[in-house]
Amino acid sequence: MADDQDKQWRLDSASHLKGLRLHLRRYTKWRERWDHDHCAACWAKFAEFKGPDISHEGYATGEDYPRGSGHEWICKTCFDDLRDEMRWSAASE
Repeated sequence: MADDQDKQWRLDSASHLKGLRLHLRRYTKWRERWDHDHCAACWAKFAEFKGPDISHEGYATGEDYPRGSGHEWICKTCFDDLRDEMRWSAASE
């Protein structure tokens, strides 16, 4: 049951990204004074700096996303776990 609850929480958190084509890429901050982002589903941390539990690569929104390329991020685990329910497709950049 805990696995189902965890999955549902992640689906709810990322629901605004449903049906998008996401791009696997290295994380880069989108503004100079910005130092990290989080997975829109599970809140895993993305950053350019090194540290424990920091992702440096994941799936990001593309140019077709209203707020732009790299504005939203999904970690590889969530992409794999939620791909079917979220109707995500992958593109490479």
